Order: sequence, then C-alpha cells, then structure tokens
Amino acid sequence: MAESEQRHYQDIGQDEAWAANLKRSYDEYQHESLESIRRNRTYVDKVIYDAQQYDNQRQNLANQALQNAIETANMVGKQAVRHGDLSIDRQWNVDEQGYTAAMILNSPFAEAIKAAVAAAVAETLNKNDG
Repeated sequence: MAESEQRHYQDIGQDEAWAANLKRSYDEYQHESLESIRRNRTYVDKVIYDAQQYDNQRQNLANQALQNAIETANMVGKQAVRHGDLSIDRQWNVDEQGYTAAMILNSPFAEAIKAAVAAAVAETLNKNDG
C-alpha cells in the first residue's frame, strides 16, 4: 500500500469529526444564547407580574377610598336630615323640656318630690361632713 493510500484511509474520519465538532460548538453556542434568552424572559415575566400586582393593589386602594368617600357622604347626608328634623321639631315644640318640668312641678306629688330631694341632699351633706 502506498503512503498516499494509507494517508487517505487515515483522513477518512477527519471530515466527520470536524463536522461533529462544528455541530457541537454551534450547539453549545446556541444553548448559551437560548439560556440567556430564557433568563431574560423570566426576569421580564417577573417584572410584569410585579407591576400587575402593584397595579391591582393600587386599584384596590382606589376602590376602597371611593367606597369610604361614598359611605361618608351618605352618613353626612343622614346626619343633615337628622339635624333638619331636630330643628323643625324645635320650631314646633319650642320648650318641651320646660313643659315637662312644669308638669312635674305642678303635679299633686310636687311637694313629696321636693321633700324627697331635700332629704337626699341633706343626707349626702351629712355623710360628707361626718
């Protein structure tokens, strides 16, 4: 066998090895590139998710503030109605407490009530002095 033939038989596998090595290099490069893309995608997904959560929290707070404002306005309106009712009542019943006090003092039991109050006051004064 001639030297050139022997050399030819030795070189037969080198093309396949070179092609395999090139493919492996390309695959490694592509893997690194894809891994970088995956990491970036994961980061972007997390940032978008966090932003959405923040937006949801902000929207919830805005809704709560709106509900509180509506409830406060309702309570103020109800209180204003109550105040109006009281003022109208005072226009028609100017001194109902005075009328009640006069009725009690002019009742047949007025003297008994006065005596009972005087006795209670005197007893309290005696306890505090002694």
